[in-house]
Amino acid sequence: DIAAVAGKSDDALDVAGLETRFTGDAFAERKANYTIRKAVSDYEVVVPRITSEELGYQLVQSTESWPRTVFVVVASEAEETAPAEGDTAAPATDGSPSLALIMTQQSPHENFLVSRTIALRGGITMPEAAPAEEGTALLADDLQTLRLAPAEVGAAYAAVLAGGTGVEQAKEFNLEGDSLIERSGAAWVSQSAQAAAAGGSGINYSVAAAQSDADIVSLSTGVGGAFVTNTVLETRTEAPAEGSRWRPTVPKSLTALSGLEGQQEKLVSVVAHQLLFFVPSKDSKEKIQLLGYTSDLVSASNS
Repeated sequence: DIAAVAGKSDDALDVAGLETRFTGDAFAERKANYTIRKAVSDYEVVVPRITSEELGYQLVQSTESWPRTVFVVVASEAEETAPAEGDTAAPATDGSPSLALIMTQQSPHENFLVSRTIALRGGITMPEAAPAEEGTALLADDLQTLRLAPAEVGAAYAAVLAGGTGVEQAKEFNLEGDSLIERSGAAWVSQSAQAAAAGGSGINYSVAAAQSDADIVSLSTGVGGAFVTNTVLETRTEAPAEGSRWRPTVPKSLTALSGLEGQQEKLVSVVAHQLLFFVPSKDSKEKIQLLGYTSDLVSASNS
């Protein structure tokens, strides 16, 4: 039913249709994408289509009460596209990604709602999971038996995203092949500044990142360690360098989200990163690994 609702809404760019099965960041992701695509006919970033093809990996919360949470991996269908002007979402490069869905049922008489949709990284190995028929536990945000408590994971990763791999928090993570760190946050600032300098433009780029207020969902794998899902908001700012006559021009995608047009004294855009981590137990020698992420432009302003 979730796949059918998402497919119908994706085709019609119908936000209202999503509300029966989507909430939180999964809803915000598609809402922003639909808003841009309605206004920008050649916008090339399309959210992966959710299918009902389950890929044999799931965690089911074992509980006799509500709410109840399920983690499931499904196949998707995605178009192979290049980013449009001002876009921050990664294009599909190796076919359609597998999608991890976080779904929660608030009461026995309500539908399960998808709160996060996360594209899994290619080439990763998912940790062994507890059998679905046995179930698993939803973990507390302040659990101290993991390498980092679930509430601390997003903040630590945000520090690495904004500060680069030299910050103290980087030692907690296995960053090998982490394309999000390689292209976002501090990397975006460095790459953008280099391009501006080469073009002779007087532009200052800066970035800040922080874990959002959205619920953290943490599930025990049942065999040591846990999945932790959270959202980090990355705020990117473009402003004239001192004495520069340059002013940022609002790309069409940001106009669709903000209503801003033309040149501005400053341009601020916010990218929401929905993240899935494997966090090993405290006595393990493993580091925290980012298993998947979905990055989407969600808002813009000039202040």
